[in-house]
Amino acid sequence: MRHKVIAVILVLAAWSSTSMAQDDGNKFVLTPYLWGTSLDGTSTVGGLPPLTVDASFSDLFSKLNFAASLHTEFHTGPWRFVLDPTYLSLEADIPPLLPNQPGPKMEATIWLVEAWAGYAFTDNWEVLAGIRYQDQDLELSRLPNPPFTSSLGASDSWSDWFVGARFNTDLGAKWLLVMRGDVVVAGDSDSSYNAEVFFNRRFGERMALNLGYRYLKDDYSNPGVYGWDMVQQGPVVGYTWVF
Repeated sequence: MRHKVIAVILVLAAWSSTSMAQDDGNKFVLTPYLWGTSLDGTSTVGGLPPLTVDASFSDLFSKLNFAASLHTEFHTGPWRFVLDPTYLSLEADIPPLLPNQPGPKMEATIWLVEAWAGYAFTDNWEVLAGIRYQDQDLELSRLPNPPFTSSLGASDSWSDWFVGARFNTDLGAKWLLVMRGDVVVAGDSDSSYNAEVFFNRRFGERMALNLGYRYLKDDYSNPGVYGWDMVQQGPVVGYTWVF
């Protein structure tokens, strides 16, 4: 892993399953959710030139094989410990590489796992630090043959350390606004930052519907093997239980 420190710019954004009630006891927060992400950027597989990817959520949803996400938090006093895995298996069409040729088809299996710790220094503000791990397996088919083989695959994984902040405030008795932002300060990516904003509709003290939006920008390159310069963004819907 190569390390670099970049200037820390904290952009506030959101997470659906932050504190629903501030206290000094222990509690467990569980939020299954769906991130309706789109893809916009380039991906590099082996020695191919960068492939342009521009797929909306509706495009991906029609070709989504499987998706699962689960956000978990353990609170003890002012400390928060978070594990958040996301798994996607999807397909996308790529613009043609050569004139008068059909575009390649991309099949992707993606793991995105975040683990971080936070400290609440007020009822509304938390600072956080953690690691974001990504593992991707891409298969390209319908490649022009020649000059390429008819299909090509690549896989790679990388990890990044990030710092950030999270903010929450009540919007009346029923609604909670939550924002979270983080930026990578060391790791394998050239750059990466994440921003989220959520409106949580409470149902009592222990449940909430989460409605929000997430933006994640990654710029990762492993020359000759794999590259991922991509914006993933879209709405998120989830449901929180607090124990």
